[in-house]
Amino acid sequence: MKWFRKKKKLPLRFADAARFNWALDTDRELRDGMTRLAEQFPGLTEERYTQKLLELFRRAGLELSAADLKMLLALRRETDRMLLHEEGKDKGGECD
Repeated sequence: MKWFRKKKKLPLRFADAARFNWALDTDRELRDGMTRLAEQFPGLTEERYTQKLLELFRRAGLELSAADLKMLLALRRETDRMLLHEEGKDKGGECD
């Protein structure tokens, strides 16, 4: 009997995050697809929504798992939060 081991997925790297952010910022087809998908959200389960979102990213050339997507979205949200915080400091605003 042969045993097959599932290939271990490598952890996300900086380059993965950069490609993800670049696709979100520049791929019009991806952004349009995400907008159309967001309009369908009330009628979709979270699992189906995630599946469709992953399909959009695959079409944009990014092979992601649901866990990868969750992590990359969290990183992007945190980066945006940090940039907005710095922007507020530069403008003389009160920030944490």
